[in-house]
Amino acid sequence: MYYLTKYMVVEVTVISPRLDDVYVINVKKFVARREFMQTQLDRVGIDAEFILDWDSDDLTPEIIDEYFTGDSVSPAQMSCALKHITVLQRIAESGKQHSLVLEDDAILAAEFISGLNHAISESADFSGPKVIFIGSGGNFYTPKSMRQPGRHLYAMHKGRFTDSYMIDAQTAKIRLDWIRQHKMDGPIDNQFDKMDRELGIKLLWLEDPVVEQGSKTGMFDTSIEKALPSWLQAWSFFWEKMRRKYLYQLWR
Repeated sequence: MYYLTKYMVVEVTVISPRLDDVYVINVKKFVARREFMQTQLDRVGIDAEFILDWDSDDLTPEIIDEYFTGDSVSPAQMSCALKHITVLQRIAESGKQHSLVLEDDAILAAEFISGLNHAISESADFSGPKVIFIGSGGNFYTPKSMRQPGRHLYAMHKGRFTDSYMIDAQTAKIRLDWIRQHKMDGPIDNQFDKMDRELGIKLLWLEDPVVEQGSKTGMFDTSIEKALPSWLQAWSFFWEKMRRKYLYQLWR
């Protein structure tokens, strides 16, 4: 079993009595993204650990065979998955309950800290393993008909993307066990969605979400999959957001 321990350590401070650790998924050569994230984190008073290793050029046949099956996962997708696995391992070892994971294109909303506080406060309402998605990955929003005054977390049937989520040690261990048993044959967000539903992990959405994905808004070019030109990606994202966040809510 290859144990993923390659990372750069940055001192982590707690921004809330119950938020334990913060991790940022990053590629070494993506300096602009790292600086962008650091500026945002400084603005909201968060220190984080950047996960820099397991870039595509760190991959070996042995590590690929250990964690992946089939030939449908690209080196960039493998890299992203291994970085998330590194985070899961650190959280599982820590035994902590409230760890935050961000990808380096996460755009933090002005309400980011209050959203985190709502998520942490209401997470106690949901027992057992769970993942809290604080972003609007895929432009998914809780239907208006399900929302309740004063409530911010909702159990849904699927996950959002991996750009921003909170997870505890128990849930991290359960995910790692699934990966050891089954390996991965697709992008990490799809794998998490599949395993979480199979394992009965609660999938909680924060409303309103407090993160958007810069690779989807056109701020950054995606490194994982083919995408539209940035200007067209930005327009597509804006239209999809208007459609799903506002138009669909008229009858949902």
